[in-house]
Amino acid sequence: MNRAVGRAFAAAFLFLSAGCSITPGGVVEIAGSGDTAVRLTSEFANGTYAIEPAQTTVVFSDISYEELATGTAKNGRFLHIEVLWRPKAGRTPVEPSSTNLSIRFVVVSNGEVGVYIGGGFAWIDGGKEKDDAIGLEITGASVSLVDKTPGFVDLLSPATLIGELGAQKNAENARATRRAASQFVTNKLGHVRWVSR
Repeated sequence: MNRAVGRAFAAAFLFLSAGCSITPGGVVEIAGSGDTAVRLTSEFANGTYAIEPAQTTVVFSDISYEELATGTAKNGRFLHIEVLWRPKAGRTPVEPSSTNLSIRFVVVSNGEVGVYIGGGFAWIDGGKEKDDAIGLEITGASVSLVDKTPGFVDLLSPATLIGELGAQKNAENARATRRAASQFVTNKLGHVRWVSR
């Protein structure tokens, strides 16, 4: 991990552990494990989330909503996380196989699209009904390419994802961005890759 990413992770961890307000956005790093694998660092300036009946939906994108909605995005990343359950410090046994997140990571490169899906574990701060923000410390997640446009070159699968992220509660924005990303991917691939709730 490079120093800039390390500093961002450390700052975010101190923020979460100190109980301070959660800063929107953050950094995730995906490290591939194949022979031609690379490291891909993604920085997000903001994020939003919605509390759904069965889980919490958190979305991050460095692609504008307009580019997603109109299908004009050429480069960028979109991260959709579903928090399935919340760990409790001192009461939740954490093993390498622990999974409380469902992850969809979309990479757009020169107009080509790759869709990565996986699961992992995160410690969670906030994100309850009374809170205005959620913080995620993703300690480990596995993702793999599940679909792509013909010209997309996968240099990651299989890969490990770690990161520190924060998002503001804004159900309307989170749902609209998720729907726009889902439609963008569907249009690019020519078939439905995932269905928005």
